[in-house]
Amino acid sequence: MDIADELLLLLAGIMLLGFIGEIAFRKKRIPDMLVLLLIGILIHYSRIIPGTYISLLRTLLPFVGVVALILIVFGGLLRLDLQKFGHSVYKGIWIAIADLAFVIGLMTPILYFVFKIPLLESLLITTILSEAAAPFIIPLLSRLKLNEEFTHTIEVETIINSVLNVIGALLILSIIDQQASLINIPGFLFGSISEAIVLGGVVGIAWLIVLKQASAPHYYIATVAVLLALWALSDYIGASAILSIFIFSIIIANSLPISKILKISGTIDTSQLNYFNQEITFIILTIFYVYTGILINIFDFRALLLGLIFTAVLIAIRLFETYSVNGITKWFGKDSLLVSSFVHRGPTVIVLLGILLSSNAPIFNAFGNTIFYVVILTILAGSISYTIISRKYATSTTVAEIPLPEQPSPETKQS
Repeated sequence: MDIADELLLLLAGIMLLGFIGEIAFRKKRIPDMLVLLLIGILIHYSRIIPGTYISLLRTLLPFVGVVALILIVFGGLLRLDLQKFGHSVYKGIWIAIADLAFVIGLMTPILYFVFKIPLLESLLITTILSEAAAPFIIPLLSRLKLNEEFTHTIEVETIINSVLNVIGALLILSIIDQQASLINIPGFLFGSISEAIVLGGVVGIAWLIVLKQASAPHYYIATVAVLLALWALSDYIGASAILSIFIFSIIIANSLPISKILKISGTIDTSQLNYFNQEITFIILTIFYVYTGILINIFDFRALLLGLIFTAVLIAIRLFETYSVNGITKWFGKDSLLVSSFVHRGPTVIVLLGILLSSNAPIFNAFGNTIFYVVILTILAGSISYTIISRKYATSTTVAEIPLPEQPSPETKQS
């Protein structure tokens, strides 16, 4: 069997593992991410896959990581149904901003002053760990009978949180990679951000016009191609690639109100874009989960100790954030304790961990295992606290996962 055949078998095996993980989640409520990470760990220590193929997968990681981040941001904004979520969008966005502000603002000084981690690296780690994982939190919400506006607010929080999490982490990572001094950072960020806003806005509006005038049925494939090209062009000119994607995605996801403002005729069926995005994301994240598990050293006891400490800090920050926000806004009411149990970290952290490996290996080698342990421990802590707190709530008759669009029928056409 030649190398091409063996690689095809390897990729096929990884994708089938993703399918198995999804079955485990639906049947046994075991998160597919944990199943795939465990499989990766077993592959690592059993050495059933030759090292040459592991190295080859590692060379593909930067590209796969870029695609994953693009899809996370684009897919997250597509899921923001303004008609469905209504006023909850405003609340969810502010809570998502608070998630990052509290974790970064409170945990960064601890890493810098107590653990003596350099400032930019401390900022990067806390930004990566500021996620509120939608794949875990949204299914937990659906198990309980809760106020609909409250549920929608938390859903919006987790969606926007992942988007902001990615943008913030990549901006800090770009500063580290550019080795910009503290004096030059404001100028670097201003140039990078302003160019990204202009480029993303121009390409987004241009593509919106194209989509509304085109009649081709597979416009979602072309949209992904434009996203990839936009990232490459932004990176080439020194603009923030992820911010360009963010601006572009906002325009496409909100095509109806933007079209009214710009007086552009025609409509876009974003359900097809959402469905196609979910399918590609499934494949990309499956590869990421398994490969991350292969790279992790579970016998790094220093990382385990740091992971325990970081997790305890994150739990305390979530509790403080929840009651602080509720004290000002009264948005959570009697559900504050339930909200404080949502400490789960997940897919976004794992993807950023892979990006960290491909772009800044020294930081990954120093803190990769610790970040991995934080993901596992926060999922465990969040699940236990949720189980205890949710006992006082009535159980919903239906349990839903993250809302996915229905598969478009062959008759569905762009109007």
